[in-house]
Amino acid sequence: MRKPYWILFMAAALLVFGFGRYDGWRDALAAAGMPEADAAAAPLTPERLEAELAARLPERPDELKLSYAGDPKQLSARLPQLIRGALDGHDDIAYILDKFYYTIRTRDGVSVIDISLKYRETKAQSAEVERQAAAALQSLIAPQMNDHEKVKAIHDWIVRRLAYDESLRHYTAYEALDSGFAVCQGYALLAYKMLTMAGIEAKIAEGAVDTGEHVWNMVRLDGRWYHLDVTWDDPLPDRGDAVSYRYYLLTDAEMRRDHRWERSYPEAPAEYREALADLAAQGGEAGERFAALEREIGLIWLKPERTASSAAELRDRIAAAMREGGESLRIRYADGGAATRDLKAAFAGLDGYRSYRAKFEPYRGDGSVLVDISWELQ
Repeated sequence: MRKPYWILFMAAALLVFGFGRYDGWRDALAAAGMPEADAAAAPLTPERLEAELAARLPERPDELKLSYAGDPKQLSARLPQLIRGALDGHDDIAYILDKFYYTIRTRDGVSVIDISLKYRETKAQSAEVERQAAAALQSLIAPQMNDHEKVKAIHDWIVRRLAYDESLRHYTAYEALDSGFAVCQGYALLAYKMLTMAGIEAKIAEGAVDTGEHVWNMVRLDGRWYHLDVTWDDPLPDRGDAVSYRYYLLTDAEMRRDHRWERSYPEAPAEYREALADLAAQGGEAGERFAALEREIGLIWLKPERTASSAAELRDRIAAAMREGGESLRIRYADGGAATRDLKAAFAGLDGYRSYRAKFEPYRGDGSVLVDISWELQ
């Protein structure tokens, strides 16, 4: 009989700034007597191992014991990847898994795997998240609401309910609801929970931004995927009920302006403004509701009639408003860097006013600005 072959591994899924990674690997090989395996099931083949993990990990076990028939060295190299693959589609569990430890003990071609798992959120805390999420959804979601309205209602509720945790201590949906503060992981976990409970297909995406590791959500509407960063739509410092839509249902190209990711996620090529405009154009009550979403999210400022791209266009829009007796105008200016200069040039070509004031606000990260202009007529 061959001498038993033991492998001890520790895998820590350290979730920092909401990003899950496996860190702190240690190998220890020791020759020792092999205790009898107490796993009653027949040894799993490599093909069946991930399926078995996928069936059992969603139950959030603290301990797992499995028998395996295959090369133990290949198993030890692949096991973290298998565990992560088994959690695919269960982001609510994958992103509260804090760390796991495992040992592989092999004798006579059969390995016994002992896995110990530690979570950032207890089962009781997860149940409380479910209870509070259900209560919130009951007040937020009306029977006649479409999926687009549901996503906005959930997004807005989370932004207003939470504030970003600058102490970087609150990572889970439970901590977010309990304290009112969370890092991006807490925002994304709560959004994932509420969206899926509302019947909206969603994912948690991980990557990086200039300040470090980051997570956000992906949402599927009418068969199309979009990026949704609830954390970055919550103003910092917190402004109470203020809600931004700068990172609301973006394409891959829009998101890549300041987000990076390497993992494979569903492609998000479709612009939400076009999808919403098509839905609004259908007319009737349903069309009116989609048109209302366009206004509330601020997508109307992408329409040609609400955008100016030169000083001459600005002058013409302001002049038209003055002719009607207006004393203010809100418009999107495509070249935000030139907005102050071009606005000055626009007023230089106008008569009939004493003075003007303007306030500029960046719009959706595309380089344009929303300009609020007011003037005093002579």
